[in-house]
Amino acid sequence: MLGPLREDSPRRIGPYGIRARLGAGGMGEVFLGTRDGGGEPVAVKTVRRDVAQDPGFRNRFRREITVARSVAGPHLALLLDGDADAEVPWLATGYVAGPTLSAAVRRAGAMDEAEVRMLGAGLARALAAVHAAGIVHRDVKPGNVMLASDGPRLIDFGIARDAGATPLTTTSRMVGSPAFMSPEHVAGSGRVVPASDVFCLASVLCYAATGRDPFGDGPVAAVLYRVKYVEADLDDVPEALRAVLEDCLAVDPASRPTAAELAQRLAPDAAARWPEPVEQHIAEYERELARVMALGGPLLPGYTPTEAAIGSHGAPHQLPTRGTDFTPGLHIAPTQGPGLAQPPRRSRRALGAALAALIVLGAATGGVLAWRHHRNVPNEASPRGGSPAAARIVAGVDENGGPDGSGTVSYGRNVRPAGWTKSWKGKFSGSPIGCSAGRDVVVCRKTDGTYEALSAADGHRMWTLDTGETSQAAGWGPSGQFFMPASATRPTVYDDTVLLAAGDRLHSLDARTGEVRWETRSGGAHNLESAPLVVDGLVFAATTWSPEGAELAAYDLRSGAEKWHKPLAPQDISDAQKGNFWPVATDGKVVYAIGEDAPKSFRPKDGTLLGTAGGEAVQGTGEGSNTGCGNLRVRGASAFCTAYVINDDPSGFGTDAILLRFSAGTLKSQGRVPVDPALVAGATLAALDDRVMVWRRSSDDIPDELVVVSRDDGRALGRFPLRGKVAQGMSNPVSDPMIVADTVVWADSTTLYTVPIRPDGTLGSPARTRLPGAPGPSRTPTYDSVTDGVELDRELLDPQVLPVGGVVHVVYDDGTTVSVPLPE
Repeated sequence: MLGPLREDSPRRIGPYGIRARLGAGGMGEVFLGTRDGGGEPVAVKTVRRDVAQDPGFRNRFRREITVARSVAGPHLALLLDGDADAEVPWLATGYVAGPTLSAAVRRAGAMDEAEVRMLGAGLARALAAVHAAGIVHRDVKPGNVMLASDGPRLIDFGIARDAGATPLTTTSRMVGSPAFMSPEHVAGSGRVVPASDVFCLASVLCYAATGRDPFGDGPVAAVLYRVKYVEADLDDVPEALRAVLEDCLAVDPASRPTAAELAQRLAPDAAARWPEPVEQHIAEYERELARVMALGGPLLPGYTPTEAAIGSHGAPHQLPTRGTDFTPGLHIAPTQGPGLAQPPRRSRRALGAALAALIVLGAATGGVLAWRHHRNVPNEASPRGGSPAAARIVAGVDENGGPDGSGTVSYGRNVRPAGWTKSWKGKFSGSPIGCSAGRDVVVCRKTDGTYEALSAADGHRMWTLDTGETSQAAGWGPSGQFFMPASATRPTVYDDTVLLAAGDRLHSLDARTGEVRWETRSGGAHNLESAPLVVDGLVFAATTWSPEGAELAAYDLRSGAEKWHKPLAPQDISDAQKGNFWPVATDGKVVYAIGEDAPKSFRPKDGTLLGTAGGEAVQGTGEGSNTGCGNLRVRGASAFCTAYVINDDPSGFGTDAILLRFSAGTLKSQGRVPVDPALVAGATLAALDDRVMVWRRSSDDIPDELVVVSRDDGRALGRFPLRGKVAQGMSNPVSDPMIVADTVVWADSTTLYTVPIRPDGTLGSPARTRLPGAPGPSRTPTYDSVTDGVELDRELLDPQVLPVGGVVHVVYDDGTTVSVPLPE
């Protein structure tokens, strides 16, 4: 949909006056424009300045303009103008007032056979015109199909290539979208031919007919394997249509019909119009376009098209500084509430089976926030943070450790929260699913999307925040869609401040009182891991509530003023490509975020892109679309991520975990870290310091255990079984491990476990410390999570360990929180 221009958005590009913002992709932004004196609206695509500085990219963009000008035909968004040599290169195509196919299917569901035939016949004619010009489109996917009132339009020749040209794509990258690639894409960019577009179009039509990606979801490596060996799921495609699509999905490109032949086979029995829900969806775009065009000028920040058209806001200089753009601000009143968390585990084995088929997406609620505060004033006798040790706690601790995400906490044993003098037991009023602890507070998000803070000194409740959107608990629906009330993120504690995003707003709160210091528009949780990050006086957060079109933005820590924003993912991506497009780590000099193609590093002060992780083939065949990294852990001069590669399992679904290393800052590949695959099968990297790595293993055929491995040579230093024996029908959930004060720390439902790391990197003797007041084993959930979806308030979640120097807080599923000194 049309969005307002940002303060730094251009007001003119070439001969076009810019009216509104359409979105952003990996290479730049797209705007709605019109020529002076009137004319039809156009979509103006621009290129980021840092990308445009690459002469090779300008050559490619120049060719893109030439390619698009050579194509004419029905059902295409035709190129109208462009300039590859401008300071900011751009091109303009006809604007299509309607949703993408992916957006239409997400809202209205799968189409009937006649409607799919109508869609397919139009797109096949468009491809026939493209191929007649000697061009291969190369990226036919639902996000590149627009639905207009008079039929479909094929868009985006951004990676189209003259069939006779030499490849401009590097051999370490693959152009295309994994779930909608052809076997030729997987084999290598130089092997893509016009018949590859026909294969991809058949996949798009499968998606339209079923509402699912035809080659499934899961790790990109697994999706590409299914594409390579054409293991498409056509079970729910109507029989007559299935026969046509099966021909298009032939392994041999020469056996597939041409685009023109496909159009002839689809045209009979095709519908004459879109289904009613899609027509209504298109009408919304048409009305919105009419409102913007009626303005006679640009859509300014702080307005929706409707608000601008009816003049419901004051002039820009009259706008209040808080709570006015798109969603109301915070309203103060007394009550109680809670916090967010790490991926849930039932036992890992049981919940893993329920989640195996689910796609982790960000979810939006976008409703009105009615935040209410309840503050319990600390007892005057409670000691406050006057000690030198307390003053040293600035960055908070969460499930990933410190801000570098390494799982290691930098505070020493002599550092403790302000006023902490003895062990305590506290209680959150619901199930916490993401917590952060600092000098003064332990703050958690709960499964209902609210937040609650306990005193780090003695465990009494300090304040709560209620988002007002608690009718449904967080979880995943039967179709795999992630839901979090108010799109609430995990909170972040930094010094005397708590930062969180909820209801499309980024909020800065006083850590001790919960009072709002400032708020500004931002995104929401893409999954359970999403959280703000603080670097060098700036707060970093995503600008979208779902992975589509995600951008990274920087805000002033004191005022909330936006400083810059940079794209992380395009508007339309397949389910297999979606992830947590939020900042994930910092070493104090660089901010790291996950992008659609790979992790990226940015200079905090101005957003300059410093590097993109690459160099390792994700599917292990010599050519990869990205690194496969879904997270990043930074330690010293290196950054690390776990990726998965296809192994020799005859099922085609077997994967091995590998650990990739990159240079900190530039993210230049340094290859793999030597680790025995047998040691880390079914494992995730939980923590690492300068001497050891700690992996957590859990799968159907591998006992739950922690494996501590040497950083130097990858040999196993220690293996520690988890969970122990419990009565039938009961579970003993275990936290992820962390490293603090040269000690590996984790907890289960009764006990804190510690293993010292000696100076030479070997391990000392493990110790167990009983946790007074811990809840003990609990009954294993038995509801039907496969049919009903995963409901986190009905799950038995793993405890969360938050070691703040010499004090360890353990937060349990039932809200029980125990705080004890780190054992010697």
